[in-house]
Amino acid sequence: MINKIVDFIVLDEEQTPVLDEQGLPQLLQRPDTKTEQDIERLISLGKPTEVITKFAVLVSLGEQWNWAQEYFDYLVELNEVNEHNANLPEPIANDEGTVIEAEPKPLPIESLRPEVRTVEHVLAPYQRKLSKMVGIEIKGVNVSLNETNQNGLSALKSAFDLATEFDAQGQFFPIKFNAETATGEQVVELADEAEFKQFGLQFILARKSYFE
Repeated sequence: MINKIVDFIVLDEEQTPVLDEQGLPQLLQRPDTKTEQDIERLISLGKPTEVITKFAVLVSLGEQWNWAQEYFDYLVELNEVNEHNANLPEPIANDEGTVIEAEPKPLPIESLRPEVRTVEHVLAPYQRKLSKMVGIEIKGVNVSLNETNQNGLSALKSAFDLATEFDAQGQFFPIKFNAETATGEQVVELADEAEFKQFGLQFILARKSYFE
């Protein structure tokens, strides 16, 4: 039974489990792990996908350590139950001559180890949100389909309309758009009006699909 948690317990120089006086192993110190709530927080904050992926690995690791703790607790309880049942009092007869036997405690239920989840499996419930973060590719930059970029495009459109009103389109381009991406802020340089309009249309249509 101890071999089932061999990856989580202290071993001696000969790779043999170190046991206490009760025959129980010692758990290793738990490493830093994360939860799905941590991933949800990162996504809500718009953190880079690289960070989210690292957290997904730690979520999977945490699930394995949760099981290891549960299995260790099972071994402790099993040890206590076996000791109790091995020392039950002898059957005795009551005043009516009926033999009464002490009832043994039921054995605890063994905790089954869950499968190790991949990053893809951990992040599967968040794929829609992550896809919005990855966004659309514009001139080699993946622009997130978020409200910040939408507001930035709206501000750029207002500035372009003002330039058009004063017949200054030629001075407006090229212009740099500071875009939020899944890996941080990046610059998209728009060479002319055609590129700007194509970018705006592509962004609006892609973002619209997430609200249908």
